[in-house]
Amino acid sequence: MRHKLCHINDISDPGSREFSLQLANCALDFFVVHKDGQFFAYKNSCPHTGASLNWQENQFLDMDNAFIQCSVHNALFEVDSGYCIAGPCSGSSMEELTLIIENNELYLKLSDVAS
Repeated sequence: MRHKLCHINDISDPGSREFSLQLANCALDFFVVHKDGQFFAYKNSCPHTGASLNWQENQFLDMDNAFIQCSVHNALFEVDSGYCIAGPCSGSSMEELTLIIENNELYLKLSDVAS
């Protein structure tokens, strides 16, 4: 099972976009990062505090568009792995979600989403 998110051109490269889905048992807040032609999705929850990572609407990347940056403690995460390289949650990782690209449309794979 999957859920259509958007066309791949709807997220700039580099860029990010937040999404929220209401699932059977809970709401799922997550974001997608588009960088170097690749797409990555993570739950919008800092491993340190559980706070939302974005510091402005759809803004998850640092000023250089090199890392995902937490809005609370400025922790930095690798875009391609979600691994924290700096900040209070160093060594932790964000929860990655599975994306599917088909006919230039971006989908979230729902069967991998833990509720």
